Amino acid sequence: MVWLVSELTDSAALLGLIGLFRGIPAIVLGPIAGVVADRVDQRRLLVVTQALALVASLGLGLVVAAGLVQLWHVYLQVAVQAAVEAFDAAARQAMFPRLVPRSYRAEAVTLTAMAGRTARFIGPSVGGTAIATLGVAVPFFLNAATFLALMAAIVAIRGVAPRTAVAGSSIRSELTAGARYIMDAPVVGGLLKMEAVFGLFQMNAVMITIIGRQVLDVGPEGLGGLLSAPGFGALAGLGYLLIAGHTMRQGRFIVICTFAYAAALILFAVSREYVMSLAALAIIGLFDVLVSVTRQSVIYLTTPGRMRGRVLGTTRMVTGGLGKFAETQSGFLSGFVGGPMAVVAAAAVFAVSAGTSARTNRALWRFSRDQAPWEPPAPPEIRPI
Repeated sequence: MVWLVSELTDSAALLGLIGLFRGIPAIVLGPIAGVVADRVDQRRLLVVTQALALVASLGLGLVVAAGLVQLWHVYLQVAVQAAVEAFDAAARQAMFPRLVPRSYRAEAVTLTAMAGRTARFIGPSVGGTAIATLGVAVPFFLNAATFLALMAAIVAIRGVAPRTAVAGSSIRSELTAGARYIMDAPVVGGLLKMEAVFGLFQMNAVMITIIGRQVLDVGPEGLGGLLSAPGFGALAGLGYLLIAGHTMRQGRFIVICTFAYAAALILFAVSREYVMSLAALAIIGLFDVLVSVTRQSVIYLTTPGRMRGRVLGTTRMVTGGLGKFAETQSGFLSGFVGGPMAVVAAAAVFAVSAGTSARTNRALWRFSRDQAPWEPPAPPEIRPI
C-alpha cells in the first residue's frame, strides 16, 4: 500500500494520510464494534467481515491492474478496510478467550501473536518481490485470496455459543458501562494510556518508507526487507516468551521494555547503513512484541468475560485508530524536520510516557500475574430510562 502511494506522489504528507484514513474509522467505530461483539454471534460477524475485506482488496487490485488508480481510490479502500477491521478485531478478540482456558491464556496470546507477526515478517518481502516481478496489482489479489482461507477457518470453529444482548440493554447503555469500567480500572486504564502514546508515535510503515527511500535510497526489494525487519525481531521476542514464559511482574516488564523501545528508535534514527537499520528495526520489533503481547495478556486476565468485547473494542480504537495516526504524524513531522529527527522525537515521548506511568500508576507498576486482579468487578449493565 505505501509503495503504491509513494509511486503516485512524492509528498510525505500525502503518504502519511494513509494513517488518517485508517485511523478515523477505527476511532469512530471501535467502541461500537466492541458492543456489537458482545451482543451477536461472533462467528457470523467474522464471516461477514472477512467477505467485505475480500471485496475491498479485490476491488483496488482491479483498479490498479486497469491502470486507473488514483490517490482517492487508495484512500477509499484504506477507509473501508479500516471500518471492516474494527468489527473484525472486536469479534476475534472477544471470542478468543472463550476458546482457551484461563490458565493457558498468556501462552495462547503469545502463539496468536506469533502467527500475526510471522505474517508481518513474510508479507512485506512477498509483497516487495511481487511488485518487482509481477506488478503493483498482484499483492492486492494475493491478499484477497487469503480471506477465503480465513472464512473457511472461521466456519470450522465449533462449540462457541452465540452471544446475546442483555435483556433491557441498549448499545448506548452498554457503551456507557464499558467506559465506566475502563475509567475505574487502574491497570487497564493505565495500559490504554500507554498504548495511546504507543499508537501515536510507534514505528510504522510510512516512517520506514520515508527513511528507506530518502535516507537509505532503497528500491522495492530493499524496502521490503526493512518492512520485514520488525517482524523478524518480533519472532525473536515471541520465541523468548514461549521458552522463558511470561514474567510475573508484568506491569514493570511493560514499562522497562518501553524504555528499551525508545533506545532502539534512536539507534534507527542515527543509522545511515542498510544493515544497521535492519538490526535497529529488528530490535524495535522485539520490544514492540514484548510490550504488546504482555499488555494483551494482562487485559485478557483482568477483564470480565461479559465486558471483554467493549474493553477490547476500546483497546482496538487506541491501537487501530491512534496507531494509524502514527503514519500521519510521521508523514507530516518528517516533512518539517526530516525522518531521523521525527524518530528521535518519538523516542523522547516514549521515555517520558514510561517514566510517568512508573511514577504515577503504582497499581500498574506492581501488577503481578500471581496476585488477585487489580481491576474492580464489572459494573452492572445500565438500563435505559
